Amino acid sequence: MSIKWNKNIIKVCTVCLLILSASSVQAQYVGGLKVTSDPDGALIILTGDAIVTGVTPTTFRQTLIGLYKITIDRYGYEQYNTKVVLDPSKQMELNIQLTPKTRFKSAVRSFVIPGWGQQYSNQKFKGLVYTFFAAASVFGYFSADKDFDTKFNRFKDTEAEYDNLKKSGSQAELEALLPRLLFEQDRAYDAENTRRIAIGSAIAVWSISVLDALFFFPEEKGTFKVKNITLTPQTNLKHVGLNLSYNF
Repeated sequence: MSIKWNKNIIKVCTVCLLILSASSVQAQYVGGLKVTSDPDGALIILTGDAIVTGVTPTTFRQTLIGLYKITIDRYGYEQYNTKVVLDPSKQMELNIQLTPKTRFKSAVRSFVIPGWGQQYSNQKFKGLVYTFFAAASVFGYFSADKDFDTKFNRFKDTEAEYDNLKKSGSQAELEALLPRLLFEQDRAYDAENTRRIAIGSAIAVWSISVLDALFFFPEEKGTFKVKNITLTPQTNLKHVGLNLSYNF
């Protein structure tokens, strides 16, 4: 009976020691990374020795050590990127003020490269279409310009030949050369018109891309506004819901 009691005591003591040891380890671990953003609901991606994701606001309790790249992304806002060195013995906080994307920034990008503004505002397919047509119009212009130079030079050579015949040639030679001169002149004229159309097409693509980026800039997805009432979706790791606000 005494031996059995001693074994029970040993078991109880062992369990107590394990609990105290675990509590001590947990107390020593004060690390973690708390990330908040304004507005919240942004996707967080930590990339380093491991890849961890979350949605702001959140606290990463994983034992993360070393250099990590942090990417914070939310629809309608500029992507935020930074690097931090994480230490599991230290608590870290990262508070991010996200910068909203604007139609002006979108228009400026489309002015530089058609379609870039649409890519910036998350209209990927539309941006690719504008970029494709812009590239095609530029290629068409250079092709038309080269063709115009070739045909214009032929016309000028024929014209110079015709002028020389005026001075030293016969009337029959002039009459024989005149149809070719008129033919080369028409070809040069048509080539010039084609080049003008190519220039106009390129300008049109650039202009439409800029106007589209400026006047059809997408609003935040899911946001519904009626007068002073705004209904916005809210998401985090624990729940999904709607945020109702009223501006007085």
